[in-house]
Amino acid sequence: MAGVSYLTPYFDPKLEIAAHKIPVLNLTDCRHHVSAAANMSWPFNPVENTTKYSFAASSGMQFDVDFTGDIRLKLNDRILICLKGARVISRASGKNKLPFKLEFPDGFMVYVDGRVIDTFPVSMEEDTSAIMPSWFNTQPTPQSEPSSPQSSAGSELPSSPSKEHSIISQRSSSQERILDKHTASERSRSPSIHSPDPPSTQPTTSRSNAHVNQAQPTRQPTASAMGEPGPSTSRQAFQPSVPNVGLARNVSQPGTSTNEPKAPKIKKRKRRKDKKNLRKLALEMTAGYSSALYGPFLPLSELSSRLGSKVNATGVVRGASIPKVSRNGDWCISIELLDPSVKDDPGFLVTLFLPESLKDCIPNVKAGDIIILAKFTVVLFQGKVRGTGYRDAFQWAGYSIAQGAHFHSATRDFGDEDHCPFLKPSIEELQYAAQIAEWWKATEELSNSKPGGTSMLMIEPRGRRLMTLSEAKADIFFNCIVEILFKAPPGDQAAEIFVTDYTVHPQFYSREPREDPKTAKQENIKVYGKRVLKVMLWGRTQVEHAHELEPGYYYIDNLRVKFDSKGNLEGTLQDDKRKIDKLRRDDPLLEDLLKRKSEYVSRAPSPERDTSQPAVARGRDPNLHTAGDLLPPPPIPIIPPQQTQSMDKNNKSPITRLTYQNIVQTPLQQVLGHVSCPEIFRIRARVAAFEPYTLAHFTRGYCTKCDNDFLSVARACVECDDVDGKFTAYEYRFQLCVEEESPRPSQDGYRASLILDVFGKDAEKFLGIPAQDFHDLANMRKLRNRLAPIFGNLEAHQADLAAGNSIKARAHGQYFEMLVQSYKSAHKSEGSLDNKRYRLWGTELLSKPPK
Repeated sequence: MAGVSYLTPYFDPKLEIAAHKIPVLNLTDCRHHVSAAANMSWPFNPVENTTKYSFAASSGMQFDVDFTGDIRLKLNDRILICLKGARVISRASGKNKLPFKLEFPDGFMVYVDGRVIDTFPVSMEEDTSAIMPSWFNTQPTPQSEPSSPQSSAGSELPSSPSKEHSIISQRSSSQERILDKHTASERSRSPSIHSPDPPSTQPTTSRSNAHVNQAQPTRQPTASAMGEPGPSTSRQAFQPSVPNVGLARNVSQPGTSTNEPKAPKIKKRKRRKDKKNLRKLALEMTAGYSSALYGPFLPLSELSSRLGSKVNATGVVRGASIPKVSRNGDWCISIELLDPSVKDDPGFLVTLFLPESLKDCIPNVKAGDIIILAKFTVVLFQGKVRGTGYRDAFQWAGYSIAQGAHFHSATRDFGDEDHCPFLKPSIEELQYAAQIAEWWKATEELSNSKPGGTSMLMIEPRGRRLMTLSEAKADIFFNCIVEILFKAPPGDQAAEIFVTDYTVHPQFYSREPREDPKTAKQENIKVYGKRVLKVMLWGRTQVEHAHELEPGYYYIDNLRVKFDSKGNLEGTLQDDKRKIDKLRRDDPLLEDLLKRKSEYVSRAPSPERDTSQPAVARGRDPNLHTAGDLLPPPPIPIIPPQQTQSMDKNNKSPITRLTYQNIVQTPLQQVLGHVSCPEIFRIRARVAAFEPYTLAHFTRGYCTKCDNDFLSVARACVECDDVDGKFTAYEYRFQLCVEEESPRPSQDGYRASLILDVFGKDAEKFLGIPAQDFHDLANMRKLRNRLAPIFGNLEAHQADLAAGNSIKARAHGQYFEMLVQSYKSAHKSEGSLDNKRYRLWGTELLSKPPK
């Protein structure tokens, strides 16, 4: 590029100077230029109307340039930058950095891809004919293709296939001037003079505003001053347009023609090569930089040599702990950092402390963010070098890679004498944060492209294992992420909160919607069944914290579950430290919980009437209103055989009749493991539990006119004004948990169990009683007597469990044969990996043994 001939008094190879000599020049009307290659870019700043680039000069030294407007350059391509109108801004020098940066507030002129881009505003005094003549200005126009100044002014410039992505799109409202063979009408009328052929490297010069969005220049030429009619002048500015990928070109006016060939498309191979080169360049980044405001920011690998010193550093957050209260009462958080100097090491750990009054100022960074830290101390803790940010010293600012902007955890005003923990980053900090963001993206892409490659981020907080509530086991401590649904009024010694993570545990209490006795309306907490865990908070610290807890998403540390007096699991927290920490909704820890919640909300039954679903889904599908969660209830303690009053001991007669007698009996384990569905099985088992716990709820009322279910407190359809009950009907909907007859050879008391849905006509056939309102005592008595042979004293036993009374000796019902059918539900099964469920089918309960 040094030997290129020129069209303007600028970019003469003799006027090129070294970058380090720029500060000694007078740049007011300077014609010197510097040769450099862009090695980094920042997004266009619409507030300041500038685009920032970092350039590497021929000597290898780097300097930054702020261009006015939105300019897009391809990285690693060498360009010539004219120093006309530049401002030199002094700054602290760093490694391979010159002690200044350049600003072009009024416009700029660069030579790139064989053309000159000039965005300086056109002044009235400026005479285009004074510009040095070129070969294009002296050539006659071919007679076969006459062209007027107006039509040629908007003709399209030729494009280079290899440089199609080297775009320079300017968003400016400055007047357009094309310095080619049809730049002005005066030149087109000049006499024809023959001259030698143009050099192959001869550039074209253009003032292009074909993608311009910068401030209007203060000096605008008028039509009278230019001596040309305004509408027909070749200097007419185009309307700004959205930038696109391609070479900056002039928009052709209607009716114009051009012989310029269209640029061929760039092959995908070329784009992949460019992307690979950019990633390679980002991976070669050198850690550390110098800030004029805060001083040097050291690479993380050099901090081990600065024990006892206050330092500054910037790094990618590999992982962060949940904020908690330390022993001295301060809030603290531990953050593990990475940068190019420690990319192969575990990272550098920094612990930051803030007092209770500034707990909302604790860094809210997550894995994958960038944090800028200033004035923290390097210490030796347990034989390892660590960073410590003390409450009255350190400052921080986060940088979001996705949004490309810095952030803080709160918005607060601080007095002159108060310590502000928030760092206000200057342009140097933001530039380096953007640079390290590109390095991190390239590092992750490289890691994921390798076979078996994984991310280096730690999504889970540091510390104890993170588990879902469905994985909880008695007397095991674990961490969990939950949503607090509601809480009971805290007492003096303890408090209760109810949480869920939308997983099902068979040993949780099966929670049902509650009703307000004053309003007869059901509560607005729409998470039921075995998904809700009650957590007891003990001690003064936990009770005080319970007053501050509100419904939302939280991280619970060191939770323990145990059996309560009713045989259900409940959680306990008893510690002098707060163990429940609120999470941001965009925290990556919440991703799985929010996904489970979305699935539950999209298919969960509502205690209110749901008219948005079709009739089949509302009233006729038992899966919407099953009694429980398709998992066995809490295991009932095994009572020694001598204490069990087995009702089938002296009664060997069958108590059921099957529709098909030729089906072979199948063990429950084989039923559960059978692949095909639907399928019919014959089993022999007894009832171990049932839901709902009260027989009055074995049926559900619905309206035959609108096909909507009633509320549990209603006896007719209110919407249809069915006062006389003309459209009232009932349908069986309940579940049985049955267990097999023969225990395993180990005789440890384990019996395989199966949950059966009992509903519709199959339920009526089984019981021999039409579905009706069992709130009526006479009807309930008939149903109880009908179920006595298979229930035993199970109804009273479950009532004692629910009421907390002393549990009486269990009297089981008889074993009986039944047919069950596996089927696919329209809704995902609770606690199951697929949609397979089982229902009672083709079985009739006999009132009297057959003769």
